[in-house]
Amino acid sequence: MKKAEFVLLVATLPVFLLGTVWQTSRYAALAADAHRIEASQEEWVDQNQKLVGSIAVLSSRERIAALAMKLGLVKAAPERRVHVVPARGGRGGSDG
Repeated sequence: MKKAEFVLLVATLPVFLLGTVWQTSRYAALAADAHRIEASQEEWVDQNQKLVGSIAVLSSRERIAALAMKLGLVKAAPERRVHVVPARGGRGGSDG
């Protein structure tokens, strides 16, 4: 009986070692993927911050006023403005 237990122990030891090596290689590959994804995320965050800054610059009141003046646009007088009040019927679409 002792010989069978020894043979079983000797046979299972390489299986456990191979399992450990396989798990370690999987972990290394996943860690590399995680680092690659984090780097990509940092690039996206940087690009997003630049775009938000550009939007802020392009939508500033001073810039829009200067552009309107350059195009010869003037503010509409109060009597030329039309106020639209939506119907309170609760329906969507047109009333006609």
